Amino acid sequence: MLNFPSKTICLITTLTLLSGTMLAGQAQATASAADAPSGVSYTEASASQAGAMERGAFDFVKTTTDKGLKFLSDANASKEKKTADFRKLLDESFDLDTIGKFALGRYAKTATPQQLSEYSKLFRKMVVDVYSNRFEEYKGQKMEVRSFRSIGNADTLVSSFLVPPNGGEEVQVDWRVRNKGGSYKVVDVLVAGVSMSVTQRSEFSSVIQRGGGNVDALITQLKSGKAPVAQPAKK
Repeated sequence: MLNFPSKTICLITTLTLLSGTMLAGQAQATASAADAPSGVSYTEASASQAGAMERGAFDFVKTTTDKGLKFLSDANASKEKKTADFRKLLDESFDLDTIGKFALGRYAKTATPQQLSEYSKLFRKMVVDVYSNRFEEYKGQKMEVRSFRSIGNADTLVSSFLVPPNGGEEVQVDWRVRNKGGSYKVVDVLVAGVSMSVTQRSEFSSVIQRGGGNVDALITQLKSGKAPVAQPAKK
């Protein structure tokens, strides 16, 4: 179990979203950055040596985190406005279809088309509802995007650090970014080396198993707003 000061939780979970809070790629998505192919690592200073795809992924993460910080730090914006901005950020920057399918694990193959359709809608709603209720926890943390490396034909791992406003320990947040037809999407997030997507899949799998292996058990919990959400633990 990861333990971070409570003030770091909102930005980690909001910007990384189950970031992927919980996010994921295909079955090859890894549980830790160390498991990924080593590739070639670049700092921002040496980014000019990288290929266009890797540099593009690096710039994409910087833009995404800047957008998130901008609406989180706007003291004059209403919760409704921040929620709308958050929903737009999700649609623009995260591959929620891939993320949601990965979170279902092996049950994605046994679910009916109707179950998958309903689950997909509820999954997105869960993400928006859970994290929009935590906006007020943001206390001025900054996200510094520092380096990146290629980890496959279409994926780049971009490393950033959550920096507390008044000192304290930094938290590493790695973003797995996929190039899909020239556009970039986040497909996994690792917090201190732990994949939020793998954690979320484990949480969902437990719910489905308790329901006899039927995805309807998870759908029921999602409807009730009680489905477990993967996130670093508060101290």
